[in-house]
Amino acid sequence: MLTPERPLQPVQWAAILGSIAVLVWSVPGLIANPDFHVGADATSVRVLGVDMNGWHAVSGFLVAIPGFFAALRRSWSALFNLAAAGALLSTALWAALSTQVAGGLFYFPHGGADALLHLGTSTIFLAGAAHYYLTTRKTQRA
Repeated sequence: MLTPERPLQPVQWAAILGSIAVLVWSVPGLIANPDFHVGADATSVRVLGVDMNGWHAVSGFLVAIPGFFAALRRSWSALFNLAAAGALLSTALWAALSTQVAGGLFYFPHGGADALLHLGTSTIFLAGAAHYYLTTRKTQRA
């Protein structure tokens, strides 16, 4: 069960590469601002152009870690990629529309940059899922 399906297919690579992309911001974000304050005390530090604090960084780990696990199987990767893209797109909208302390945890004075990051990473996940479902459909018809 924990042995990966090989050779890795684009859907699996999308789960891996999307997860790595998320960690490119999450790891330095946690190092630069390991602040877990809430409410009016929530802070942010721009890391690679994106507002980060401990909560935002940890939320990235909550996307990336399951992504690496999902990459073991093509079908898992496809479902994960859709779920990750959905989560990232919804939070991109949230970040674009709010500069207030979001949910008492995230402070986004530069929400547009966060929205662009989420849109970009969701594109990786969506491309992998689209490839999987489109090629699976073709194979089933043949």
